[in-house]
Amino acid sequence: MSDTIFTGKLRQWNKDKDFGLIGQAKGKRDIFIHGSELKGLSRKPKIGDTISYQIITSKGGKTQAINGYIKGVSAPHQVANTKSQSALRLISFIVIFAVIVVIINTIKYFI
Repeated sequence: MSDTIFTGKLRQWNKDKDFGLIGQAKGKRDIFIHGSELKGLSRKPKIGDTISYQIITSKGGKTQAINGYIKGVSAPHQVANTKSQSALRLISFIVIFAVIVVIINTIKYFI
């Protein structure tokens, strides 16, 4: 999955099956999106809605939209960048550990 956020217009919506197609730039194929991938909705999707989303390739090799939200209808969500979050956690742990070691060695020195 890419952290890149794409934006397109909803070109088609099947309300009975809860999925639709998001139009991309000219010359590119429409992107499939399932209703479960549209987060925080206060209403059902409508044709013409501007949708922001990420893209994955399914097991079958097809491209589909995930983590979508509709502009003005659902609140945008943060894209989790797990690599940078993991690195930040590791650095924080190392810094805290180093501070604790320094404090313990300082206390030992005065005892």
